[in-house]
Amino acid sequence: MSAACAAPLADETLLAWWAGELEGPDQERLEEHLLSCDECSRRGHTLAGVAEGVRGLVRKGALSIAVLPAVVEQLQHEGRQIRQYRLRPGQGVQCTVSPDDDVVLARLAADLGGVSRLDVVIRVDDGPELRISDLPFDPNAEELVFAPAVDTLRKMPAHVQRMRLLAVDPQGERVLGEYTFDHTPWPGA
Repeated sequence: MSAACAAPLADETLLAWWAGELEGPDQERLEEHLLSCDECSRRGHTLAGVAEGVRGLVRKGALSIAVLPAVVEQLQHEGRQIRQYRLRPGQGVQCTVSPDDDVVLARLAADLGGVSRLDVVIRVDDGPELRISDLPFDPNAEELVFAPAVDTLRKMPAHVQRMRLLAVDPQGERVLGEYTFDHTPWPGA
């Protein structure tokens, strides 16, 4: 049985290493730690497995999720067919999904400065609201990149989907933007 780690690595650090976001001395220190620490090495492998599973679901268009710019770059590098819709707060767009689209991205512009937690509330037509809490986002970016499940979108009839982006903090929440997607199925699909 190995000893407990005296300085466990944060999950965010392990995921950044797995995603290739660490460089130079930071990467070297982390890798030295992993070589000498069974506990962190096991956690790193577990997190990598979960992250790879999520990435696989995003690649297949089977999962609705917010994605970071590094994921978008990776999908582009892999040659994935990406359909993108960029909206500013208050805007709407006519949208669809082609049979060739691997991923659809809703790029929701918003002022994310000072935001510590980001939620999105989604409503299709007059149906119930779905809230997805604590989305991953780049606080220095000026947008949230949301990838809805492409397979689900392909099967849906014409509908209007509204998304409301919320900044949440201990004092409450504030609306950063509202966005409307008027979806039409691909002709012949």
